[in-house]
Amino acid sequence: MGKRTVEGRTDGDAQYRISRRHFLISTGALIAASACSTTPPQPATQNLPEGTVKLTAWTIGPDAPSYYRRDNLVAAGETLGKAVAAKSPKTSIQVDATFESGGQWGDYLQKFTLAAEAKTSPDIILAGHENFAPWVGPGYIVPLDDLIKKYQNEGDIKDVIPTLWTAMKLKGKTYGVPQDTEARPMYYRKDLLAKMGWSKDKIDGLPDAVKKGEFAWPDFVATAKEAISKGIVGPGMGWYSRPSKGADIYMFYYQNGGETQDSATAKLVIVKDALQKHFQVHADAVVNDKIMTKTIYGMDAGKEWHPTVTDGKVLFYNAGTWTWKDWQATYKVAEQALWENVGFMLIPAAQRGGKPVTVSHPLAYAVTSNAKDQDLAFRLIANATTPELNSKHSVTSAHLAVLTTQKDDPTYKQDKFLLATQYMLDYTKFIPNHAKFGVYDDVLYRFLGAVEQGQFTPAQAVDSAVKELQGQLGDELIVR
Repeated sequence: MGKRTVEGRTDGDAQYRISRRHFLISTGALIAASACSTTPPQPATQNLPEGTVKLTAWTIGPDAPSYYRRDNLVAAGETLGKAVAAKSPKTSIQVDATFESGGQWGDYLQKFTLAAEAKTSPDIILAGHENFAPWVGPGYIVPLDDLIKKYQNEGDIKDVIPTLWTAMKLKGKTYGVPQDTEARPMYYRKDLLAKMGWSKDKIDGLPDAVKKGEFAWPDFVATAKEAISKGIVGPGMGWYSRPSKGADIYMFYYQNGGETQDSATAKLVIVKDALQKHFQVHADAVVNDKIMTKTIYGMDAGKEWHPTVTDGKVLFYNAGTWTWKDWQATYKVAEQALWENVGFMLIPAAQRGGKPVTVSHPLAYAVTSNAKDQDLAFRLIANATTPELNSKHSVTSAHLAVLTTQKDDPTYKQDKFLLATQYMLDYTKFIPNHAKFGVYDDVLYRFLGAVEQGQFTPAQAVDSAVKELQGQLGDELIVR
């Protein structure tokens, strides 16, 4: 296949120049059915149809650098085409994959739901692991356990990091193949800590101090307050949390012993004491200690949040590992400037001696019930799951490895940032896979906002949130 141009970028270009504007690119790859001199490992036996089999896939960033979510499927089509040709010379594979950049997750998920109901959905859908739960009941996607077993030697499926399979399961069945994962660090400005009088050794040692539980949340708050009192940062700029609903929010619930899902029953869980402490963290930050601005809730990420943190005006701010690349690609921050001025660590433990935390939100490929050939759709995913292809995505978009074998991949090994953050997966948690998690998420985030705006005390917010959730979720909620 020749080079394909994508918004001014060819596959051979080292420089990424893709626009952040919302766009949809449909890429077709017709794979010749003739056998080649290098025959890939033979897969399990499959009755192959004659003619061209068109496999369609939808993927999304929404961060622009994540385009390999699409490109890797297209590349995998070539490998699959060769394997198919070896078995059935009259069969060819066509891959038509799309990528949405800069759009909204809600719109993307709604588009798939409508397509699934109309039976016009693609063969493969990429989404967050928790997005699969609402699609299982109506049968929009299919369980993959039998296909994983049947094609375990195709691609590098067998080398997926074991804990990531846990995030793919719902009631014992597997519905996705991990495409990437990440961590959500607490970033900090090295230059601002230096202005506060911190030595270089102390600044560089901060991630390790957090990992050991020596620098805990009370130390974090005290440092942020000191930065404000000394005029190093402005009022409310000691810490910026995520400004919108998302998995990051739960780090501070987990930090305080929270649970979101019962392992035995798969029901949603609220731990009232942990929830109150989670709300208290934010009440203190905004209302009492004033290390975070009241306007954080609902702040526009693109127009205000990112420009403010990339200008070096905030001491601490939590975001995803992928943001490291997005700051470079979208906000034009030089990588060297990031390394010189920005550090990253886990979310500090609630108290000294405790365990720090982060949250991962693996994205995954699923096979839809509308797939014309579910075996071939799965095999395409399997062939896209290799150290070479996954590492291209990882280094381009700052997502962590999903395969144990990626640690030895030359591309992955050359990425300083990924190597420096991979350990965070040892401390990670996942949001739950439950069809009604959206309700749970909406309610808790709304009451978090009420706490930050001073409309509710943490205790009042817990009581009201639990009552509302019990009314909406009924027996699907366990309160502890």
